[in-house]
Amino acid sequence: MLGIIRVLSTENLHILREHGRKMENDFQIQTVSRCIEDQPYGIYDSASEKIATPKIVKLARKMADEDAVDAITISCAADPALEEVRRAVYIPVFGAGVCGAYAASMVGSHVAVIGIAEEVPPAMKEALGNKFHSYSFSEHVRKTTDLSKLGAKVALCLKAEEAVKQGADVILFACTGFSTIHLKEYLRDKLSVPAVDLVEAQAVGYSLLRGNKAF
Repeated sequence: MLGIIRVLSTENLHILREHGRKMENDFQIQTVSRCIEDQPYGIYDSASEKIATPKIVKLARKMADEDAVDAITISCAADPALEEVRRAVYIPVFGAGVCGAYAASMVGSHVAVIGIAEEVPPAMKEALGNKFHSYSFSEHVRKTTDLSKLGAKVALCLKAEEAVKQGADVILFACTGFSTIHLKEYLRDKLSVPAVDLVEAQAVGYSLLRGNKAF
């Protein structure tokens, strides 16, 4: 079973379990989801990531000890506390951003990243290496909570279209919340290049770890 750490604090079980529900429905992966405390806007800059780091480590230890999981994924594009958690627990640990970077690298050579923060997540950019093409964000979509606003998908689509015009051959999402709003499905008929969803990328990473030859 895969343990999913959400960095957006919520008491809404539908929101909490949405990443796990997608993995279960699309990839037949058993999951358990937990979220850190007191971060209703999630992680969106270096300051919010710094505050979240010890919370993530504490939660990962608890999940490893109490939830019978055989791996943990930190479902956030910034891969916050990834190395700290790997040192803290005895089971494999994934990061959404790095999983997405590896997936995008397998399907394209010029990866354009679209997110909500000022800059591309460092671990994601490092994993992309010379396949990194560009990074962009919309001024109208700067927090996870902005994703539910009218016009959010349109604004993100415009950024993706601009990147493709500039030579990108794959779009990589740098926000797991893009999965929540079904951005990949929205872009499917609007772009000539594939898009990589971070929730799906984490599921593929876990499936490979478990030796599932279907992925």
